[in-house]
Amino acid sequence: MDFVRSRAGGLRILHRPDLAPEHVVRAIEAHRHNADRGREFCEHWGPASSVSRVVLRREQGDLDLAVKWNHPRGARRAASEWLLGSRAARALAGALRLADLGIAHPETWAVAERRRPGRVVESFQLTGFVAGSRPLPAAMPELAAAPRRRRAVAFEVGRLLGTLHAAGLDHRDLKHSNLLVGPDDRVALLDLDSLEPPRRPRWRHRVRALGQLEAYASDLYPELPRSDRARVLCAYLERVPSLAPRRRALVDDVRRWVERRLAHWQGRDRAFHIYYPLAPRPPLDPTLVDVRSARVPGPACA
Repeated sequence: MDFVRSRAGGLRILHRPDLAPEHVVRAIEAHRHNADRGREFCEHWGPASSVSRVVLRREQGDLDLAVKWNHPRGARRAASEWLLGSRAARALAGALRLADLGIAHPETWAVAERRRPGRVVESFQLTGFVAGSRPLPAAMPELAAAPRRRRAVAFEVGRLLGTLHAAGLDHRDLKHSNLLVGPDDRVALLDLDSLEPPRRPRWRHRVRALGQLEAYASDLYPELPRSDRARVLCAYLERVPSLAPRRRALVDDVRRWVERRLAHWQGRDRAFHIYYPLAPRPPLDPTLVDVRSARVPGPACA
């Protein structure tokens, strides 16, 4: 899919040809309103970013979007994003890198940036939803009662990571809420701005990635059989067979990484920490934006 460059509402917008830039601005305005109202009106809400569901009512059909706002985070970070690309632009680049790998991910409709001389102030990403999917932590209670499906999902997670590393990609934030389980138990990947550009992952990158998956599994699902968690490594090595002779060293280094991470997490106050673990959100009513007229109705979840 080719994207079109436009400007509207003080934003630089990269969008699909069938989505008008003015409609992108309206969707962003609706999300700002949701974010200003707080966590209960968003799918995700935090100091670094927020996400809410916005449905654009268009003549050519409704468009159900997840609108992500990457919040301003200071002059130094803004200057860095101006040089390296905004989080929204990097997420689009990550999606394009996944196009030929067979890894499911949300479809990008538009990204937008607000820039001032020498820095990116804020950025936005508009994507579709992966139909029928749920974050892995939300799907796990159902998977716990279906061992065959649970094992299949474990293999899918390992294959996904192995496919990334075999392609020279490294995802820096493999928390389980960034993994979606679809109705066919296929696993989709989120937070694509965390995908490092193509390069051969080093040993420490592999240890960290496998360690993140194992640490979250150990903490969120302590009752999960070790044999099920080991399937992630088996599937990973299936995609990266050159590491099979070093399997024991990999297991030992991952175990040490996990022990350090779990010890660090013990000091966190979960009652007030909004990122760890990310509690599954109940379905929220979308904000409806009618772009067929000048009228913008208030959020349906008001």
